Amino acid sequence: MLDYHNQNVGSLYDAMSKSVRRIGIVQTNMENVNTVGFKNVHGDSVLFSETLKDVFRDESQGAFTMTGHSLDLALTKEGAFFLVEGEDGPLRTRDGQFHVNSDKKIVDTQGRELVVLDQNIKKSVAEYIIHGSEIEIDKQGSIRADGEVVGRVAVDYASKGPGDEAYVIQGSLEASNVDLQANIVKLLQVKRHIDTVQGMISMNLSVDKALVETYGRNV
Repeated sequence: MLDYHNQNVGSLYDAMSKSVRRIGIVQTNMENVNTVGFKNVHGDSVLFSETLKDVFRDESQGAFTMTGHSLDLALTKEGAFFLVEGEDGPLRTRDGQFHVNSDKKIVDTQGRELVVLDQNIKKSVAEYIIHGSEIEIDKQGSIRADGEVVGRVAVDYASKGPGDEAYVIQGSLEASNVDLQANIVKLLQVKRHIDTVQGMISMNLSVDKALVETYGRNV
């Protein structure tokens, strides 16, 4: 058990704890290198939280990969998002990999329903797809089934100024913007730091133990 009465040991332990959390962030980046629309999180952020909500996230655009699937969608600008239905209301996502589920809803890979505006209440876009209609989605997000406009993909923005409109690209997905090599380097650096701090903690505790054994508990 670490001796927090030793101020040096307490400070070293805090430094090691932060480095352990940085490793978790870097590992999350590496695990999501192939996740559609995933954004790299920088492990050197000053602020930390259990959910990584307060760390710095790189929102830069990832590369586009053409798939040809009618419900694979991408957005052309950073700071723009598709909307999906969450438990407490709409949520933003850059993951444009959608499909029709068994409940006849258009959902993402996590089963969250895509927010589609201006749908016909009697026949959803998903029903057109199920019945074999050819689906076309233009850059403004308008959805056409066999040439007829039947809805519009909802797009939300973190902030939007003149000329900041994002276009929807049908048949493509946005790749993760994680730089795998940079994250591997960062992982090694943080692990070396932890090894160094652990050595310093061990040395401090050894000194404390030696002092106690030599001079008694009242040192």
